[in-house]
Formats: sequence, structure tokens, C-alpha cells
Amino acid sequence: MAEEPVDDKCPSCFEHFNNKERAPKMLECYHTYCMHCLNEYMFQSGNITCLSCSKVTVAVSVSSIPDNPYKLHSGNGEEVYYSDSDDDDNGSVTSSNKAENLTNGNHDHVQGVKDMVLNTQKANVSKIRQLIELNLRKIKASKNLGSAREMRIKESLQALTDFRSRLEEEYKGLNNENNKLIALETKLSRALNDLNKVDLMDYEKLKSVYDDCLLIRTQLTPENEKIKKSELEIAVRQSSVKINFDKTNQMLGDIKADTDTIFMKLNSTLQHDPSMVFLTTFMLGKIFTDKIASCNVGFEEIIKNIYQEENTSAPTLEDTSEYIDYVKSYDSTCTSPASSQPDRSAKSESTPRSTVGSDTRSVLGSDTSRSSTPAQEEVEWKVVGKDKKEPKKILSFSEMAKKPGNPQPIIKRIPFPEKTVAQTNRPHCYFKVQVDNETPFRVVFEMRPDMAPKMVDNFTKLCTGLKDGRGYKGSKIFRAKANDHILGGDFENDDGT
Repeated sequence: MAEEPVDDKCPSCFEHFNNKERAPKMLECYHTYCMHCLNEYMFQSGNITCLSCSKVTVAVSVSSIPDNPYKLHSGNGEEVYYSDSDDDDNGSVTSSNKAENLTNGNHDHVQGVKDMVLNTQKANVSKIRQLIELNLRKIKASKNLGSAREMRIKESLQALTDFRSRLEEEYKGLNNENNKLIALETKLSRALNDLNKVDLMDYEKLKSVYDDCLLIRTQLTPENEKIKKSELEIAVRQSSVKINFDKTNQMLGDIKADTDTIFMKLNSTLQHDPSMVFLTTFMLGKIFTDKIASCNVGFEEIIKNIYQEENTSAPTLEDTSEYIDYVKSYDSTCTSPASSQPDRSAKSESTPRSTVGSDTRSVLGSDTSRSSTPAQEEVEWKVVGKDKKEPKKILSFSEMAKKPGNPQPIIKRIPFPEKTVAQTNRPHCYFKVQVDNETPFRVVFEMRPDMAPKMVDNFTKLCTGLKDGRGYKGSKIFRAKANDHILGGDFENDDGT
């Protein structure tokens, strides 16, 4: 069998292999390099990277790597070749020597392969051990995170239980309050019915209805505070909140999430929003409402004014009980038998007991009635009314001509300028605005270059967009007041500051 040519040079330094410093060392990938190149250039921290295939061979040292017997040289400088064939072209070597050389060569080859396999398996065991340790660390970290998350979920469930109990108590309280309001409404309906049927000459009955209404008003005074708190909560829920980070972890800084901002509309519904978002906005609304109601000075002043108005603005009844008693006593006197037919023509000659204002006097009853009822008092009445004014004398034409005139001052009236109407020759710009997830709408601006040319030029360029990327497109509106103004266009910080 013909022998194949053997490359006896190191593929790294291109020097011939020998049995000393350039001994051929075979890597796990079966590529061979000299010991000198492995020590000087390739062996680093127990790893040897093959220059031919980039496969890594793990070894304790270069000397532990097996030699390649096919690249070794004999002691006299001649190369030694190993063959599996029984034929030998060299006639000077006997068959016994060839068998001995073949046995020794095979033994060295097998031993080298065995050493290589052992080193490879050791490296494989080390890799598997590292993989197992890595997986164990991941499992331990996951277990720690799971324990922390489990504790957090337990606390959240406890908080939800407490929050549920609070909501149930609030719900029961609302039912009780509704029942109380229904009872008060029934009382007010009864009082209104009594008021419609009350006798105007019965002051005690009217006073009783008045006292009942005052008592109901006192009971309704706390309801005014609840109404104001409800209005405050409605105002809070019609607003939006901006949530951003104040102090952040290093991880958020690394991923540049420390400046992220969340805009959340508090007026969410369970039909259109996820349950988590609905609960979050509901709790945020409660927190803001309670905070403002308990700490805001302006709201406390409103509640204080409510109680002051309730205490000072209660209407008072005019006490007419004495007049009613007097009228009743007079009616009873008039309906007595002795005064059933009074003499209307008789005049009073005695001095009346009480008079009012003027000399015009009228006496009720007659002398017969007074003689029959000496206990009855004489009453004098006065006709109440405005004094009659003399009718204004109508002047004749001649008298009017003699009367001096009263000239009015002349007022110069400056005509108002005509209202400016949008003309087609003026430039127009528009914003396409979207609020939350609602349908976008367009706002059109009419430019006045005749009044502010530089401002119009800047505004138009920002609407169309500058070359460096600045412009109103995609920007945020940070504050808006209905029928007043909007605030936006913060291109530097993008937060309205």
C-alpha cells in the first residue's frame, strides 16, 4: 500500500515538528499544532482555541495534550510512518521488527486517543456541571422571586378584602341614608299637605308645621356636606392624572425608562375598560377626593360657609297669635245677641281708647251696643295708603314756548370698525388634535401676517416642521382651559416645564 504524504509542519509557525520544543500536539478537533505555538499563543486560562475550526479544547496544561504519533520523527532525523498494511516497501526491515513497530505505534496511538477522550470528557463534565449550577441559580432566584410575589399577592388580597369590607359598609350606609331621606321626604309631603289645609287663623298649627320643617332642615344639614364631597369626587373623576417616576432604580436608568410618563383618565367604566384599570382609577379617585376634602383649605372654607348659612339663613315666622286672639274675640262679640242689630247711624261722642295716625275716626258698634256690652273696647281705624297727588297740569302750547329749554350735550359717536371676516387670501394652519382615545378633530388658525409677520412665519414653520425635527406634529398639549387657552409646544423637555 502506497504511503500518503504527511505534512510535518506546524500550521501556525510553519516549522517542522520534532520531539522537543516543537512536539506535535493533537487537539480535540484532531488538528495538530506544535507545543511552542500552543504555549506562546494559543493556551489561555485552560482553554485552547483552534486556529482552523475555532473549537475550544480544555486542558490543564499544554503537556497534558496527547502527541500526534503520525507527526513524530525518529532519533536519527528520519520520519516514522505508521500503516495498517502488512506490506512494507523497506526490504531491510524484518517482519518481526515491522510487527513490533506496528504494535508500539498502535499502542501509542490508542493511548493518545484515550488521553484525548479523557480530557474531552473531563471538559464535557465541567461544562455540564456549570450548566447544572447555572440552572440551580436560576431556580433559586425564581423561588425567591416567587416567595416575594406570593407575599405581595397575600398582602394585596388582604388589602382587597379590607377594601371590599369598606365598600360594603359604604353601600349599606347609602341604603340607610336613602331610607332616612325617604322618611324625611314623607314628612315633608305630610307637612306640605297640612300647610295647604291649614286655617290661616290657626297660628299654633302653622307654628307646628314650621317647627317640623326646621327639624328636618337640621337633619339635612350634613347632607349638604355630602353633596359637596360628591361634587368634588365628580370633578376629580372628570380629570386626568400624570404619573411619572420621582426616584428610580438603577435598572430603570439603564433602560432609560426613568422618564416615562403615564396619562390616565380617571373617568373609566367597567364596560369599556379592563377591570384592573377600572379599579386603579376608582381607587385613585377616592384617594384624591379624600386628600382634598381633608387637607385643602379652600374646600374646608366651603364646608364652613355651608354650616354658617344653615345657621343664619333660617326664616323666622311673624308671631300673629295676639292679633288672631283679638280678631277672634271681636268676632265673638259681634256675633253676640246684644249686638246683632247695631245702630250704624250713631256717632261716637266719647274719646276712643286707641287711635292710629290721623284725625279721621270711625267707631265700630253703636251706643246701644256699648251700653249693653261695657267690656267691649272702642276701636279707631285708619285708612292706610299713599297721599293723593294733585294731577299734573297740562301746559298749553304758548306756555311750553315760554319755558326755557334744556339742551342735551352733544356726544360724538365714533363708528366701530367692521368685524374682520376670514378672507381666502390669508394663510391658514390647522392642528389635528386627539384627546385620549377619542376621534381626532381639526382646529383651524387664521394667520395675520399684516399684524405679526414674524410670529406668523415662526408658527407656520413649526406647523410644517423644521429640518431638525422640531414642530407641533406629535407634540403634547400639557394644559387646556375651556374657551380660554391651551398650553403646548415644549420641544426641549416635552413635559410643559
